[in-house]
Amino acid sequence: MRVKSLAAAVAVASAAVVPVAQATNGYMSHSYSPATKGMAGAGAAALPQDSLSLIGNPAGLTRVGRRADIGVSWFSPQREYDGLTPDPVRGALAPIGSGADGTGTVESENTDFLIPGLGYTHPIDDRSAVGVALFGNGGMNTDYRARDTMIYPGVGHLGTFGGNNPQYNPPQIPGTSAQGAGNAGVNLEQLGLSIGYARDLSDTLSLGASFLVAYQTIEVKGVGAFQGFTQTFTQSMLANGGMAAVSPTDLSDNGKSSSWGFGFQVGGIWDVHPRLSLGASYRTKMYMEKFDEYSDLLAEGGDFDIPAVGNIGAAFRATDQLTFALDVQHIWYGDVDAIANENDLAQKCDLNAAFGMPSAPGSIYDSRYCLGGSRGAGFGWDDMTILKLGVQYEVNDKLTLRAGYSYGDNPIDGSQVAFNTLAPAVIEEHWTIGASYALRDNYEIGFWGMYAPENSVSGPGAFTGDQAPEIRMHQYEVGVSFAWLFD
Repeated sequence: MRVKSLAAAVAVASAAVVPVAQATNGYMSHSYSPATKGMAGAGAAALPQDSLSLIGNPAGLTRVGRRADIGVSWFSPQREYDGLTPDPVRGALAPIGSGADGTGTVESENTDFLIPGLGYTHPIDDRSAVGVALFGNGGMNTDYRARDTMIYPGVGHLGTFGGNNPQYNPPQIPGTSAQGAGNAGVNLEQLGLSIGYARDLSDTLSLGASFLVAYQTIEVKGVGAFQGFTQTFTQSMLANGGMAAVSPTDLSDNGKSSSWGFGFQVGGIWDVHPRLSLGASYRTKMYMEKFDEYSDLLAEGGDFDIPAVGNIGAAFRATDQLTFALDVQHIWYGDVDAIANENDLAQKCDLNAAFGMPSAPGSIYDSRYCLGGSRGAGFGWDDMTILKLGVQYEVNDKLTLRAGYSYGDNPIDGSQVAFNTLAPAVIEEHWTIGASYALRDNYEIGFWGMYAPENSVSGPGAFTGDQAPEIRMHQYEVGVSFAWLFD
């Protein structure tokens, strides 16, 4: 398939340059276009200004002319957690922190990323245009070192999820073996190639559509101590009458697993008045192949689709120089089981209950709720709705200044802190500034900066007993772009 081959070449080239991470609403970027990055994502629906606007709304292709954009940004997410004292009797399993009692702070490694962006638009005639853009998603990226966690006598540093604890990794059952070790973290990287077409149906109405090819990888470390909650382990225990079991080999520390997928996007922009434009776009869920190397961890045997995204917005040109933009974006995280399913392992994947001795009143055994099952534990994320406000001021024919603010409730509830230590996507606000400057008639340079203030979520909840560990994150981003204007 030629499209897939082209996407593979672009994805491999980009991945060879830099891992993907992004200023995040959940794990999706607050914006992809250099212009809208300076406006906190506002303007993506109704104010296209560069070739990467294709990602926000394909209808904008006819409104930016023939141009190519390339950009790079330095992104720095600062992630950390305060742990708990492990107490299996009371259901307190993770995350294990630093200090003598495990309640101290552990910071994630890998806090610096370089993020590329590429796009090109080409008018076909006076009313239609095509374009291509490459974009990435990340943000589910953590790296917690076992050396920073609590020391247990006779064992050493336990690791965030107890991966170094020989009592649980492996379980003390004949036939099992350790899966991974104490260093813990997750690295999700997603690259999308959007190929779009747009047409002006009139002087005031533009419609567009795009086909998207996606490539993603994931690597998970340090969760081997949860093998007793997998569908593979529990079913083998039942088959052997509780006397022996099989360890899940697709749970933890299996390196990178990859998958391909596709989706579609449609959009429109309507100039209801010379000073007011309205826009809307919808990108379908991107249907991805399964992560086979983590089929014992992720729900539905490794299924990990990319959620649908909708965007509506308005751009108001108050004067010839001053423009305001307002966007509302919705991300359907709740439609992806591996992301949305809550951690019900202790209540619904209780192997003792299968043998008639429930670990707690009301707990049951239903293999569908075990790790890897059709309803297996995920991160418990809700959908996100994000409000984005931006302003743009054209100082003169060469210089344009931008600023913006966005807010969206983070998708994580306090009861889901344990697993979300891997992916502490708790950011709610983004403050941004930006500018572009015309070097000559056919060259343009752009700048932007972003600050996402610290936000935190704490328990108690699943796997934390009556303790309340806390996850936190804040972010910085600075970027520069260069554009060639061919018309």
